[in-house]
Amino acid sequence: MSEINQSRRAGLLARRPEGRGYLPYQFGVLFLACAVLTFLCLLLSYAGYDAAVFGGYFEAPLIFLLNLLICFSLAVFLLGLCGRLWIAFLITSVLCLGVSLGNYYLILIRTDPLQFDDLLCLREALAITQKQQYSLDLSWRVVVSVLGAIGLTACLALLSRWKLRFKKEKLIVLPLGALLVGFCLFAVSSEGIFNATKHYDHINTWSTTQIYVSRGVLYSFLRSAMAGQGQKPSGYSAQAVEQKLASYHEEFIPDDKKVTVIAVMRESYNDLSRLESRDGAIDWSCYDLYHALKDESYTGQLVTNGFGGNTKNAERCFLTGDYVLNEWRKPVNSYLWYLREQGYLVEGAHPFNGWFYNRKNVNRYLGFDDYLFTEECFGALTDAEVVPDSVLYDVIYQMLDDTPPVQPYFNFSVTFEGHGPYDYLNHDYGTRFVLEDPNSHDGTAMDNYLGCVYERDRELTAFVDRLRQLDRPVVLLTYGDHNPTLGSDINNYTTSAYESYGIDMDLSSEQGFLNYYATEYLIWANDAAKEALGWELSGKTGPTISPCYLMNVLFDALGWGRGPAYLQAMREYMDVFSVMSTNGRVSVHGELVQTLEGQETIDAYHELQSLCYYWQKNFLYEGMTK
Repeated sequence: MSEINQSRRAGLLARRPEGRGYLPYQFGVLFLACAVLTFLCLLLSYAGYDAAVFGGYFEAPLIFLLNLLICFSLAVFLLGLCGRLWIAFLITSVLCLGVSLGNYYLILIRTDPLQFDDLLCLREALAITQKQQYSLDLSWRVVVSVLGAIGLTACLALLSRWKLRFKKEKLIVLPLGALLVGFCLFAVSSEGIFNATKHYDHINTWSTTQIYVSRGVLYSFLRSAMAGQGQKPSGYSAQAVEQKLASYHEEFIPDDKKVTVIAVMRESYNDLSRLESRDGAIDWSCYDLYHALKDESYTGQLVTNGFGGNTKNAERCFLTGDYVLNEWRKPVNSYLWYLREQGYLVEGAHPFNGWFYNRKNVNRYLGFDDYLFTEECFGALTDAEVVPDSVLYDVIYQMLDDTPPVQPYFNFSVTFEGHGPYDYLNHDYGTRFVLEDPNSHDGTAMDNYLGCVYERDRELTAFVDRLRQLDRPVVLLTYGDHNPTLGSDINNYTTSAYESYGIDMDLSSEQGFLNYYATEYLIWANDAAKEALGWELSGKTGPTISPCYLMNVLFDALGWGRGPAYLQAMREYMDVFSVMSTNGRVSVHGELVQTLEGQETIDAYHELQSLCYYWQKNFLYEGMTK
């Protein structure tokens, strides 16, 4: 070592603080800097939502502390690696602000929060941003956050220019940093802590984006990284699934059978009259119109995965053919892509906001050509807070009428009328259907639900009558997404009104389980469609299935042939596991069981899980998204 370098090193060491207070001083300065950095990240976290959300981070201090823990743990670990305080903080700032800025602009552009999986398709996201010519304008919050982080880094560089001594100090800091990171990961993954961070005073709890925002971007982003997109099933082999799919000969839909299909998922709709109830307690004539429609349709039980909520499950399981769902961030396999490949125009409508269940983005990933929400359509048609089904049916009919008859057409829409809770204090409808204790809380809730059913069936019947008059072949598929909650506690998934009128909702029994989770599907065809399809299913009963098999039933009912390879594979598994409930029951050859028995059955179950996992992970229609 030269004399000049020795002199420089001696000078640096002379200026270096010594003593037991040195490391605590470093940690104290770093902690304060991270606290300010966390504040800056939270300043960006709420993006375009109300500024009251920002105040919520401090009204519930655990939210701020968890985000600070992430920031500080990362900084201490990096300090142990690089040995310089300002460099550790600089890297921490780049990472934390990078995530915060990415989330900020992503929410402003498409009301979608930043998830870890977005980083895996960053190249695609940048290409889309460039193609759509999104404007990434600088706001005062962006400027303050970036300049604040730069200023903090400069201050640390001036306050602490020396390096940690390896043997003595790094052996303390690096393990401490690793310990903090480990504790941080535990805290983020803890369901108890997650539930304790609920602070929903300033957000809409039905918006997944706002729920994400309410907990701060660093915490929510890291939690998304740890959650991933589902665990690989036991014995999963992508090659084995590919070989299985390759063994099927994919079939096109015959041109002469490319009828128009309108699928309508009806909010909280079920035919409760088919459930055993106490004699004389309820007048079931409210279902007369629906029963008349059933007499000329093909119907069966649909065992959903939700009760009183989780609408998106029955919706997306039907469209994708998967029995479990992920939070998609890019195009995903669905039957809609296949239909588009067959020349179908695929559209739909829902008379509510596009941010609800993130439908505005997810429906695009699923393959819809177009989808109408309150923002694009219904807000201009009605001021009603709850849009009647009749308005939705008018929109669907207009969408159909705007499509040339030679254009194969598929429409999947979701109603909103009938959404709970149901008033248990006041009767909202003139017609009364509950005969026993009609003015009790349970009786009033049940009566209001049945009154709503009666109105909605009148609207559906009017829509069917319009389709009946068309020369164009049209098939209608309707089904309920889940049972309604009924009772005197509107804040919980209560079943008290069912039980008050003798309906078994005991989940420990097979009948109670089906009463709790099963709705119905109904497939109807007008005369033109019956002639085109050779329809002979009117008044017949279909199989009891999960929503993931509903497209299989539709294909079979329409005589559309074997269809895509995935649908063919699912048809085989439907013969064995016709009900794939995520609520503790599986149907094995028609018998609901809680535990699978026999190695052959267990292996087949794992094969089905592997097939669905592969289907979600390997998008097959890349050329159609460009």
